[in-house]
Amino acid sequence: MPSKNNLSALKQDKKPNPILPAKAPEPEQPALQESVPVATPVKQKVIGRPRKRPEDKRDYKVTLSLTRAEGAKIKAEAGLAGEATYLYDLLKKAGAF
Repeated sequence: MPSKNNLSALKQDKKPNPILPAKAPEPEQPALQESVPVATPVKQKVIGRPRKRPEDKRDYKVTLSLTRAEGAKIKAEAGLAGEATYLYDLLKKAGAF
């Protein structure tokens, strides 16, 4: 039995393999085809709605504390709209801005 470090079992013979051809066949050249012009990519469309201008953005917050009764009355009068939207509309109609 060979020793652990003996690599003689991995040696390859220098003899050529009789089954394989001595020279690899040359690959066939494909026939030249006319190239079709490729369309240049156009600027991609932006997905989603466009951004608001900074002057149109409503980012100033106001905190308002009300009693539960006052809050319930505003909620009832606002209906399907949110309370903040309802109050914003009231302030707009009053001429606050």
